[in-house]
Amino acid sequence: MANALRQAICLLGIVALMAVDGINGTLLVVNRGQVMGGYAATPDEAAWLNIAYLATKLIAFVSTPWLVGRYDAVKTTWVGGLLLAVVTGALAMAPDLTFAIAIRAAQGACGALVLVAAQTLVFQAYPATRQPLLQSMIALAVVVVPVMVAPALHGWVTDAHDWRDLFVGAAVTALLACVAFHSTRPREPARVASNAPRPVVQLLLAPAIVGVVYVMQEGARFDWFDAVHIRVVAVASVIALACASWFALRGDAGRQAMRHAGAHPDFVFGLCASFFAGFALFGSGAAIPLFGNVVLSLAPEHVGQLALSSSIAAAAGLALAGLALQSGRVPVVAPIPVGIALFMTGMWLLSLSSAQTGAPQMLLATWLRGFGMGLLFVSLTVMTLGGLPRERMAGGVALFNLGRQAGGLAGMAFVSTMLEWRLPAHGVALWQHVPMGSAELDATQATLMNLWMEQGLAAGEATTASAAWIARQVQQQSAARAFDEIFLSLAMFFVVAIPLLLGTKVFLARQSRRAQHAQRHLAAP
Repeated sequence: MANALRQAICLLGIVALMAVDGINGTLLVVNRGQVMGGYAATPDEAAWLNIAYLATKLIAFVSTPWLVGRYDAVKTTWVGGLLLAVVTGALAMAPDLTFAIAIRAAQGACGALVLVAAQTLVFQAYPATRQPLLQSMIALAVVVVPVMVAPALHGWVTDAHDWRDLFVGAAVTALLACVAFHSTRPREPARVASNAPRPVVQLLLAPAIVGVVYVMQEGARFDWFDAVHIRVVAVASVIALACASWFALRGDAGRQAMRHAGAHPDFVFGLCASFFAGFALFGSGAAIPLFGNVVLSLAPEHVGQLALSSSIAAAAGLALAGLALQSGRVPVVAPIPVGIALFMTGMWLLSLSSAQTGAPQMLLATWLRGFGMGLLFVSLTVMTLGGLPRERMAGGVALFNLGRQAGGLAGMAFVSTMLEWRLPAHGVALWQHVPMGSAELDATQATLMNLWMEQGLAAGEATTASAAWIARQVQQQSAARAFDEIFLSLAMFFVVAIPLLLGTKVFLARQSRRAQHAQRHLAAP
């Protein structure tokens, strides 16, 4: 009993540290205006708060496996958690935007350190038969908190107090989690050597990732490749990524990586699937708060509650999938198609929303989406990482999280691009049905003018106010139609993704059979 309690406290500390990283990752989701006002920043300047966080996080994913192999997963988790607590609290005291951007970069690096080291530790320290439930608990922090819970926390704290207060509370939580983890940490697993990325690879990879993140975050803002600097950054980043990949795959390290990929087709398939799952998760997680902000004109607290409504369903999906897989009676891939179907149904229901839709009408759709994501991610994690050998676990965890985060970047870029393109298009289409001088428009404007004049406005002011009200209604309806298309596109995303994933699965199975046949042929006398 005492040992079980120690394990539960240790795991709770790990989940809490990951949850703090989820809170850090959702800055600007519902409180962009308040953060910009606090730093007197323009939208382009404030965007660097997210660019710095995401870029350093992706870069750190590449280097963390070497740290885990050098210092073991327990020490790396503990030190990473302490650093995470420090930099989380530091953001609350950042005096200006430049300092805040530097802190955000440190938050991203520490978050990656904790995610990779802690998840690797769970796989190494606990038996495989318990992994489904353990990974479902980790997914609570990795999937549910950043997409569904943290936006509500940001909204509530922003409306009730100050957005910085949440980071003070998160820092205290991280410190307590570090204490709990250190006092109940499992026995340090044997260190597994892991080669650090070659210096030339690191030199090429760092600016390439920064460039990719910048393009993904700011591409829609500048209409993508219509802007010269976006084209230059995109081309330079692609060239740097290609060169880094070429240097990384040269020599013995490259041959070992290819042999590892051939020996573990489930890992390669899961890595591809993590990108698509991240696209759907973070894309929908960005679209729902935007719908509440742009269409429903909700305050930050209520925008966060839209995302929070699906958290209970997501937690239930995670628990159900974990219990089903741990029982051994359910194949590891069985919950994945069910989760995809529920996610598609939920997003299709959201595509039926209008400007008059309220949170109660969206409840069923958000619950289906959350429950589907819960089923999907547990199965995907266990299938991808469950069969990896011990010496490859840290690298596998890093790549899996990197794939999910890269997919999330693409999903958020897709949502922002669709909104930038489709909102004006729907506005033009709707204004064609509001012809100036028509009897219906004149009657509506006359009624509004009378209402404004009854409230004490002069005739000229009432005319201006009624025209502005009509323009706002057209803008709101245009935004509602644009979001309907975004939700429907996310629902239909898997119509494209599933054939690609199935094709990848078939290809990997054939390659695996060929490799096994070649090995048997060589082994035959």
